[in-house]
Order: sequence, then structure tokens, then C-alpha cells
Amino acid sequence: MTEQHSDDERSLPAPVPAAAHPVPDAAVADPVDAVPAAPAASASRPAWVLPTATGVAGFLLGVLAVGGAVLVSNLRADRAEAAAIDARASILPDALDGCDATGADGFRLGDGGLSLTFDMKGEDESRGGDYVDIACVFLALDMPSAVMSHVDQTTSMDGRQTEMWDGIAVSWSYHPDRGLDGVLTVDEDVES
Repeated sequence: MTEQHSDDERSLPAPVPAAAHPVPDAAVADPVDAVPAAPAASASRPAWVLPTATGVAGFLLGVLAVGGAVLVSNLRADRAEAAAIDARASILPDALDGCDATGADGFRLGDGGLSLTFDMKGEDESRGGDYVDIACVFLALDMPSAVMSHVDQTTSMDGRQTEMWDGIAVSWSYHPDRGLDGVLTVDEDVES
């Protein structure tokens, strides 16, 4: 009897016996066994503990880093502010020193060096500062010429006058009997 085969069956190769192609035992293993198994969860702690602990530790490290940066920034700002206060407090004493008028008659520093009272000797006074020393202090403080002219042109009828430049304020009055009297003050916001 003749067997009839369809065209598809005739084109297929004949099966090869298993012994003809030896395959190592490891390759024959079940493909499911080839994927490594996940480590077994510890029976003593739930699976969420490690990720939560890692997240909390990261958060705390972040807080410490930001807190440390803020602390360092505040310390630097405090030091800068202290240096600025020291610089402001030295403006008027430095002007006096530059004019050799420290301790001279007619000058009195106050407010930790932030104010300087000047008292020029008038016609009726036995004591007071010399106008040359007062003018020297004005120049040492870089008083603008417009302000200097205002001071020079003040009469006894003008009353108390006030001007400001570069964070320094001056208020003064003039009378021939009392001389030129006034106060210089360094504003809190000025830096030398």
C-alpha cells in the first residue's frame, strides 16, 4: 500500500534521534529554573522596612545638609554685619585721627563712634574747637562742596540746618557768639 503524503509533510526533515546530538545536562534544564529566584523575604522583618528606613535616612541627611548650609550662611552674615558695624564705627574716629584732632578741644565722640559733636569757639566762649580742625574733619569725611558751602553761608538767622551725604548726616547752627556747633552722625546703613 502506498502512503500518500501532503506536500507539507514531504518537505519536513526527518526527526533526528536524541542520541545523535548530545546536549549538556545544564542546557536541558527547565527554562523556568534558568531565571534566578528572588531572595526569600526575611521572616524577622516585613519587606517594607528596608525601603522605608533608606528613605527616612535620606530625608534626615537632606535636612542636616540644608540646616548646616543655613547655619553657615547665618554665621557668615553675622560676621559680615559685625564687620560693617565696626567699619561704620571707625568712620568718624578715623577722620579725627587724620586731622590730628583726636582729644582736641571742641570734639566729642559718642554712640560708640557713630556720632561726633563739634563745637567751634565763638566770640563769647573761652573754649572750643578751631574752624580749621572742623573743616579738616569735613574734608576727611568727603563732605561735598555744596554741603560745605551751605555750612559756610549759614547765619544766626537760619536756625538749625541739616544735610546728608554718603550715609553721613550733619546738623549744625551758627552764631557769632557761640560759633559753629553741630553733630555728625553715621547712618546705620552706610559701609566704609
